[in-house]
Amino acid sequence: MHLNETKNDAIIKNFIVQFAKKKKPVEVSFRELLPEIRNTERFTHLIHSYPAKLLVHIPYLFINNTLFSKPGDYVLDPFAGTGTVLLEAILGKRNAYGADANPLARLISEVKISDVDITKLKKYKASVLKSAKSRKTSVVPSVVNCKYWFPKKTIIQLSRIFSSIDSIKDATIRNFMLVAFSNCVKKVSYADTRISVPVRLNANRYKTGTSENVKITSYLKKLETLNIYDKFEQIVNENIARHAAFQEKRVKKYKGAIISNDARKLTKRNSKSLLPDKSVQLIISSPPYAGAQKYIRASSLNLGWTNLATADKLLELDGQNIGRENFKKSELILKPTKIPAADSLIKIVNNINTTRATIVNQYLLDMLDALDEMYRVLKKNGYLVLIIGNNKVCNMEFNTQEYLTEYLLKKKMKLQFKLIDDIRSYGLMTKRNKTADIISREWILVFKK
Repeated sequence: MHLNETKNDAIIKNFIVQFAKKKKPVEVSFRELLPEIRNTERFTHLIHSYPAKLLVHIPYLFINNTLFSKPGDYVLDPFAGTGTVLLEAILGKRNAYGADANPLARLISEVKISDVDITKLKKYKASVLKSAKSRKTSVVPSVVNCKYWFPKKTIIQLSRIFSSIDSIKDATIRNFMLVAFSNCVKKVSYADTRISVPVRLNANRYKTGTSENVKITSYLKKLETLNIYDKFEQIVNENIARHAAFQEKRVKKYKGAIISNDARKLTKRNSKSLLPDKSVQLIISSPPYAGAQKYIRASSLNLGWTNLATADKLLELDGQNIGRENFKKSELILKPTKIPAADSLIKIVNNINTTRATIVNQYLLDMLDALDEMYRVLKKNGYLVLIIGNNKVCNMEFNTQEYLTEYLLKKKMKLQFKLIDDIRSYGLMTKRNKTADIISREWILVFKK
């Protein structure tokens, strides 16, 4: 048994004891609990930016122990995002499955855990740059409001790089380069990189001569002359170094894969057939919140430039996400969730704001379907770890963790313990209008089948 497993076993056993004794959630700081994970610059975790990433410490703890799984077992994340759980599972000598509705997230996850030849990457980097710089013409993909978000020179250089990447026949290499290219996109745009959804920087929002006004003015001026080829090369080099470290650490017999684009219907890889019942030992996932993150809007520039979704398909893609906010008038119909407290709250919200009521109602129905699917694929005596937060709707608490707990208990799942951790830098800011709120704490629910 490794030292980290011994320590993590003790931590988990202590949680079980504390929760059984006090019958209330255990407050914890994962950063303080696991100081050996000093930052997120850990192997390939930072190959691409993405909103509301899962704190690495959480899957690290629940994978690297002897209580919940053993080497070779399958770990699943049905809301995989950019593959934090998948990467930690492979590093922990487990096999991993993931699913996500966002094609950009699926691409990043696949690349993050791929077995890629470092020598070939270096050769292809040189050939991509040479090809891009020598191109006379290239086609700009369907990017929403492209000229609004990018300088003319930047559009030309980005299109040439994309065309060069798109001509690569080796899918593993092409996808690696595409992720590096995508991570370059927002960094060379007029969008404020501090905000997940695209918001154009505007120096005029601040008084002339103030530090913020001067800073933004200078930044926007630099964007006009920025060498995109150099920026892309820098990101490729950084990602090659990350992957080199990962390839050196990983044990190659442990694999990971994205298997589905829908947590409500988990399939085999590249197949319409369902993932077999009782085939997964451990599920670790941080589902979306009810209207908390606009993942497709946040990814819109990346999805366009990588040709994963054309501008006219973004709304359709958004509709496939659990937690969506866009509903037609004909869709504003409430359906019972059969969770009394939730149904009661939704009725109250409906008297105030029908759209908000529909958002949380449909979110909860979709989440219950996803829980049914998790239950189906989970082995007997397998474990489910959900990282979830409550938020507010029309100034009333939408107690998501309590609703999901009640549903899982009805399915005869055994609650092992609950934890509460401050989010701090998770970036789950949800207050966009007077009916929403800011998520400040996160619940970790641990169940056994």
